[in-house]
Amino acid sequence: MTQIKIGTRTSTLAMWQANKVRQILQDNGCKTEIIGISSQGDKSLGGDLASTVGQFIHAVDSELIAGNIDIAVHSSKDVPVKISDDIVNLAYLERGCTNDLLIFPKSKDHLSLGDLLNTDHTSSLLEALAVIPKSGTVGTVSGRRQSFILSQRPDVIPIAVRGQVETRLKRLRQGRVDAIVLAEIGLLRLHEIGALEPWILDFSAVRISDEEWPTAPGQGAISVHCRALDVDMLNHLRTALNHQKTADDVSKEREILTSVGGGCQYPAGIKVDGDEVSIQVSPQNWREVFCQGLKFDSMKYHGPLNKMEINLPSTQISTTQQVDNGPKLISTLNSNRLARILQNDGINVLNQPVIELIPKADNWPSGFIDNSVSRSQWPYLVLTSPFAAKCAIEVAKTNGDLNRIQWLAIGEGTARACFMRGVTVSICAKSRDSVELTEFIKDKIERNITLMIPRSNVGSTAFVDGLTDLGFNVKTWVGYENQPKQVDKMPVADNDVLLLSSPSSARAWVENDLPIPKNILCMGKASQEEIESLQNFANSTVEVLQGPTAEFVAKWWKSARGE
Repeated sequence: MTQIKIGTRTSTLAMWQANKVRQILQDNGCKTEIIGISSQGDKSLGGDLASTVGQFIHAVDSELIAGNIDIAVHSSKDVPVKISDDIVNLAYLERGCTNDLLIFPKSKDHLSLGDLLNTDHTSSLLEALAVIPKSGTVGTVSGRRQSFILSQRPDVIPIAVRGQVETRLKRLRQGRVDAIVLAEIGLLRLHEIGALEPWILDFSAVRISDEEWPTAPGQGAISVHCRALDVDMLNHLRTALNHQKTADDVSKEREILTSVGGGCQYPAGIKVDGDEVSIQVSPQNWREVFCQGLKFDSMKYHGPLNKMEINLPSTQISTTQQVDNGPKLISTLNSNRLARILQNDGINVLNQPVIELIPKADNWPSGFIDNSVSRSQWPYLVLTSPFAAKCAIEVAKTNGDLNRIQWLAIGEGTARACFMRGVTVSICAKSRDSVELTEFIKDKIERNITLMIPRSNVGSTAFVDGLTDLGFNVKTWVGYENQPKQVDKMPVADNDVLLLSSPSSARAWVENDLPIPKNILCMGKASQEEIESLQNFANSTVEVLQGPTAEFVAKWWKSARGE
């Protein structure tokens, strides 16, 4: 009998799936061999996963088309709705559970992960999200999961947590995230083979109801692909492997996903169980809507499949309306999200950028990844401002190595600047200035990690020098130029408030000879020191933002103005 070559990725979970297929085939008298194949998705630690559909399956299916393997084994949720015409889905193995789990540090008020896996206890979505602290970080790069969380908790900061399940959970133990979302089925399969260590099972966890949180189409199922030319010849494998109800349910989920125009990274959760379906779809422009500080609604349905009507959600982005009378916050951040959030609190905001960003793409390093070393030793890109984030994303369009490494954002504003442009950072330090960022890096980052730090042409080297003194290997370069913009004179009342985002913004405000109000808010001690060194601001009081910008400004406004 001919030996069946089974192609698979090499992660622990992928090998579990391949061994499951192998066992069924061997029980039916087939000789088999497992061929491990590394995928592009396995070679990246960056946060742009959602922009590349199918990167976990293409390498394996390419080997199938080339004739180097006979069948390919995949997690069904990773398979795009459109695959090569040279390939067909031969079989779906019987599906496991489809729930997502939210995992977080040990809490006396919640079951441990180990205990939860042995119960059927399910939490409502609101109960699950309540475990995330205010402005907390949640590890997930899935567009579906991100959109579902942010529709209910816009304060949350999504974080890219990549790698095998064990690696992701180490990020939680290291304190890089406050919680992480994982598919329960993967954890159950690892637990089955004793691959979940005690420290993992000791985390607390909640199981999210899949009626309120329908998971990815195909989640919990295993797909087996073969060459289209071989499908008849391999019919005996289909007979051994295929579970008809799973095949019917997953095929219907993929059909619904196709009908709404989505792929495996589309913000849609679809769960079919016989004649019943649960579905939730976020607007296609949900990220843009969220980053404008607006709420968005999702299309939701739970009930009989034959009564389902799909009316895709649509959220229009309206322009902000500035009120002409009353005190206003003049912000050099130029953030529509900040403006909308504060306007919802009754604070009038005028965006007035005074700095123009000019990327210096030729200065950025490329080809710097050493594929011979462990990915855990790859460099980090450290972004110290929203300007740096914007520039990095522009350069990354033609610099592939940048997309493969982890990005560290100084704080929430920089993390959201990346998120707005489609990149989820791997670390958000929640620091207000370079001093706090240095402390974060000293405590959280290993010394063997090279830190790549783009800076502006006017930026101080004190931050880089401090990290070097601590024993870090730092590579730095002028990644962008900050040039003052020519700004027309504007009316500024004494009771207005000026928010200056950087030392450069303070200098540019002075160079434009713009009016200066009595109250100034600024971001970080470096900005405060620059402002206080400039004589033009001598008659103003200066305060440094404490905590997230919108939250602090709203509290300050209410306290200072009694409003």
